[in-house]
Amino acid sequence: MCGIVGIFSSDSSEVTPELLGRMTKTIRHRGPDDEGYVLINTSTGRCEPRAGDDTIAELRGTLKHLSASTEFTLDIALGHRRLSIIDLSAAGHQPMSNEEGTVWIAHNGEVYNHVELREELKSRGYRFRSRTDTEVILHSYEEWGHECLSRFNGMWAFAIWDSRERKLFCSRDRFGIKPFYYFFDGKRLLVASEIKAILQADFVVRKPNNQTVFDYLAFALEDCTEDTFFDGIRQLRGGHYLEFHPHERRFKIKRYYDVPLQHKLKGLSDEEYVRQFRELLEDSIQLRLISDVPLGTCLSGGLDSSSIVCVIDKLVREKGLKLPGMSDGQKTFSARFREKEYDEGSFIDDVVRKTGVDAYHIYPSGEGLWKTLPDLIWQQEEPFTHPCVYAQWEVYKLARQSGVKVALDGQGGDEMLAGYDIYYASLFSHLMRTFHWKGLVRESLYHARWQGKAAGQDILIAIYYLLPRDLKLWVRAAMRAGGKPCLNREFKAGFTGYRFRQGPSEVRTDFFNEHLYERFAGSNLPGILREQDKNSMAHSIESRVPFLDYRLVEFVFSLPWEQKIHRGARKFVLRSAMKEILPESVANRQAKMGFNAPVDVWFKTELAEKVSEIINSRSFRERPFLNACEVEQEFKAHRNGQKNIGNTIMRWLYLELWLRMFIDRRVSNSA
Repeated sequence: MCGIVGIFSSDSSEVTPELLGRMTKTIRHRGPDDEGYVLINTSTGRCEPRAGDDTIAELRGTLKHLSASTEFTLDIALGHRRLSIIDLSAAGHQPMSNEEGTVWIAHNGEVYNHVELREELKSRGYRFRSRTDTEVILHSYEEWGHECLSRFNGMWAFAIWDSRERKLFCSRDRFGIKPFYYFFDGKRLLVASEIKAILQADFVVRKPNNQTVFDYLAFALEDCTEDTFFDGIRQLRGGHYLEFHPHERRFKIKRYYDVPLQHKLKGLSDEEYVRQFRELLEDSIQLRLISDVPLGTCLSGGLDSSSIVCVIDKLVREKGLKLPGMSDGQKTFSARFREKEYDEGSFIDDVVRKTGVDAYHIYPSGEGLWKTLPDLIWQQEEPFTHPCVYAQWEVYKLARQSGVKVALDGQGGDEMLAGYDIYYASLFSHLMRTFHWKGLVRESLYHARWQGKAAGQDILIAIYYLLPRDLKLWVRAAMRAGGKPCLNREFKAGFTGYRFRQGPSEVRTDFFNEHLYERFAGSNLPGILREQDKNSMAHSIESRVPFLDYRLVEFVFSLPWEQKIHRGARKFVLRSAMKEILPESVANRQAKMGFNAPVDVWFKTELAEKVSEIINSRSFRERPFLNACEVEQEFKAHRNGQKNIGNTIMRWLYLELWLRMFIDRRVSNSA
């Protein structure tokens, strides 16, 4: 797990060691263990590695420092910050080259099947100098070109300079677990793991992307397209690669992967579905326990994270698995809340009792949120929609303080296994479309039993889903918004609708699966993964997500709907697969809290005056995005208990603070 940066310019005077150093310094938190560079002349093929102040001691004396004068003109340069996880030696230093020095890579992430791939590549004549997965990626690219991507199981974002073909080849993993941002104006190309690195270039103008701001305020969306909140800075989407030929100025982005929704498993027994799911999940978790540094698990008390903790406990007990750096057993890290209606402590405690893990807890507070906001917004780089981001920040901070460098987390399970309440409506709509009236009646009745209320509202939403596409999207957006957007009329008039990643590139399937896919690939999971990456890497922790093993994802999307919602129970196949090892309270829990945070409460109590000061500030009122008078009225209604719109207020607050920090540059962070 690391951080990468890269620069190209047709004007070689813009590709300077000074800029490269600034870019890399801004992401030091992603890799405090080592630092490296390579300076490149694309015409002659000359490539010269350089060291930085944090370069590992063994190499510092053998490489020129980045600040040393250059004897040749350079037009491409790569920089790297390393968080050492596999092979902690100097052999893992990056940027890394092949033996001939003709291909160089700067890589962020982990390829978990690198051991098997290494053996295959050895049989093809490749020699290895390290145990790293980075060297496996490098030789895989030499052997198979861009087709190597289909062979990797893991999370990655990398940039490869191939002097043989004089091209830059960059890729992001299938689901976008690891970030990759770029700026390209036809003459210059900047790439980086974080936006703040790209902003170090003077020629990058800091300007908000108004369409993205609109999507955020009106529909509570983030990371739903290639655009970021910064005009001109984009992200390479998951499942895509980028090729750039600097001499021909040829720049292309191409999809190499999409979830194969056309593949359907039918006719198997419940027991067989469960067996295959369990085997895939256990193998995914075991793969993600490979590490040369201490490892732990984030535990929210929900079904997904609890399953990971309990599977690890099973692997330790039944297979004698040794956890890296954990001689005393598994460590878990959780957020608890003093506000009981938001606290999942009883479920966490049941998992701890069941497994005997070494449990660590943190209690986030409103006052703590306010103190952390400058650092949180600086590291997240873009406004965010999920109130749990602060709690997650505190969990990773706790893990790092406890000596852990790798943490497993449960992201992805809800999106593909129908873990949210909204999926009842999409299932009902699917059953209506397919005239499956018996199933509709049965699931409606069981829904009432599980939820303790009639399914009437979800039935109405299901009917709305039958309406034309534009109306469906507006209804769904209204459900997510939580309160009046309070948009400035002139600002709102410039936009007509709702953007998200388009549906699967292959043949369309059923509405239920399409809805799962849209949230998985478009409107929900990408933002969650961005928040997780930035939070974990801010504390120099590698976060791994077993539910996003592509084999498991493809299997789940191939399942019939009855394995996702069955007799009112969401995530049915997961519950069935884990029922023997989960505490009964977790396996059968009905309410989904969603790792929430009590911002509703905090904005009425300890943070009320601070928020009021922000929304009544001159800068807030002069922004073109919101109607300040309406915002003030809505906030008063929330404080008086007439409304409960904490998430909407949170978006107003985070956007304003983000604008001050990154656009106005009037507020500094402590980083």
